[in-house]
Amino acid sequence: MKSSKESIEIEDFGAGSKHLGKTRPIPSILKTSSSIGKYGEFLYQVCKHYKFKNTLEFGTSLGIGSSYMALGNKGGTITTIEACENTRKLALNNFKSKEINNIKSIHSTFSEYLNNIKNEQFDLIYIDGHHDGEALLSYMEKLQNYSHSKTMFILDDIRWSDSMLNAWNIIKKSPQYSFSLDLFRFGIVIPAIEENKANYTLSL
Repeated sequence: MKSSKESIEIEDFGAGSKHLGKTRPIPSILKTSSSIGKYGEFLYQVCKHYKFKNTLEFGTSLGIGSSYMALGNKGGTITTIEACENTRKLALNNFKSKEINNIKSIHSTFSEYLNNIKNEQFDLIYIDGHHDGEALLSYMEKLQNYSHSKTMFILDDIRWSDSMLNAWNIIKKSPQYSFSLDLFRFGIVIPAIEENKANYTLSL
């Protein structure tokens, strides 16, 4: 991915990139839109430790974060949603090259997926796409129907924009979540992990 000379045309259904145009080199997508380095390792370790049965990811991109989560817990299933078919094709190739078989890739916008989902319940929900505060709040509200009291929500890029940070502050203060952890890039909330509400801020 880092050494690729290829560029692809992106169909962006979210807030878009701050730095890249519609046609983007793959190394640039990797650098700006993927959970690489310590962030991917974090996702790997979380999934390895908690062994989530069902995980939902909003925003596949190149499939780097998906791969970390899938390899961290080979006994679980990752359902990952991506609206851009060109990036999804690259992700599918990455999954195939690494022989990762526990990822279910769905070509859909987040809203379309939520309108059609039935009788699903997830133990981990990782939102890494759209990057709009109002949209994030809407997704979090709708996802309550597909989560349980101990579902972990990991929200990426909570400081990507003022609207994202405002949404994060609303979410972590909500009585729906008893636990929040601010890792600067990631925000984590869980509905019921402690009797009293607890909010922590750490640097990842």
